Amino acid sequence: MPSHEKADNVPGEPTSSPTDILVSGPAWKAGIEDLARFRALSRKGGGTVHSIVQGTSMGAALPAGSRIRIRSGSSDSWKMGDVIAFLAGSRVVAHRIAARGRSRPAREFLIAQGDENWLCDPPVHCSAVIGSVEIGTVDGEWLPVAASKAPWYKRWVADRSQAAMRGLLEANPPLAIRVSQVVSWMRMGPSIAFSAGRRFIRNVWN
Repeated sequence: MPSHEKADNVPGEPTSSPTDILVSGPAWKAGIEDLARFRALSRKGGGTVHSIVQGTSMGAALPAGSRIRIRSGSSDSWKMGDVIAFLAGSRVVAHRIAARGRSRPAREFLIAQGDENWLCDPPVHCSAVIGSVEIGTVDGEWLPVAASKAPWYKRWVADRSQAAMRGLLEANPPLAIRVSQVVSWMRMGPSIAFSAGRRFIRNVWN
C-alpha cells in the first residue's frame, strides 16, 4: 500500500486526509468514498490534502518520496507551468499544466504532462482537478514545484505531442480524449503485458 502522511491542521482551512493517497504513480484502486471525497474537495475552495509522491513521472521536480500539499482553489489561479493534482479514472495524478483550451468547446479542459514523460496526458476537465501542488522542504516550508529539468530532446518530442493534442482539443474535445487514450494504451500496453507475464511466470515457478 502507498505511504500516507496525515494532513496537519491549518487554521481557518478545512483539511481532508483520504487514506492511501497515491500521487504521480501507477494505477491505484481507490475506494468509492475516497474518490467521492476528492471530487468534493475539487469543487470547494480552501481545502488541503497532504500526501507522499510515488512514481517518477515528474522527475527531479517531484521525486518519489516527496511530501506534497494539494491546495484546492479556483481554476482562474492555475497558470501554465503550474503542477496540479487531478483525478484520472481511479488514479490521482500530479502533472504540470502544458496548455489550456481556448475555443468554446475546449475552454473547460487542460492539457497536462509529467516532466519525464514523452507524451502529454489525455485532456483533463477542470472539474477533475483537485488543486495546485506544493512540495515540502526539510525545514517544514511549502514551496511551488520547481520548473521542469527534462532534457531538450524529451522537451522537443513533448512540445510536438502537446501541439497535436491542442489542435485536436480545440476542434473536438471528445475526439481528442479518445485519441489520447488509444495512444496511452499503445504506449503502456507492452510494459503492462510484460509485467503480467513476469508475475505469471513467478507464480508458475513458485
